[in-house]
Amino acid sequence: MTEETTGAARIEELRESIDALDRQIVGLLARRTAVVRELTEFKRDEETVRSPGRVEQVIAKVRRLAEEEGMPPGIAEAAYRTLIAELTELQMRRLAERHAASGPASAEGAA
Repeated sequence: MTEETTGAARIEELRESIDALDRQIVGLLARRTAVVRELTEFKRDEETVRSPGRVEQVIAKVRRLAEEEGMPPGIAEAAYRTLIAELTELQMRRLAERHAASGPASAEGAA
């Protein structure tokens, strides 16, 4: 076996590891998204959805976890800021749907 074929075999092996990790990561992200969807049902307004203080707590936590795992914390922060932005928009759409569905009925009920 030449050094070139050994290197090619190792590249393929590492790519298979990355593919397996990607499956796990996407599975975990799907579970996290399901929790956020459930949490959204308890939120009543934009302020509780956006929760800037909570966002910064999560970012600080993932930066610390990344450092503990020997990963550059900036990668974890960038990934989580994107994740949080997407999930915040998902929550805002759901909040708007709930408000639209209950708007006139709740106004009548309050009268």
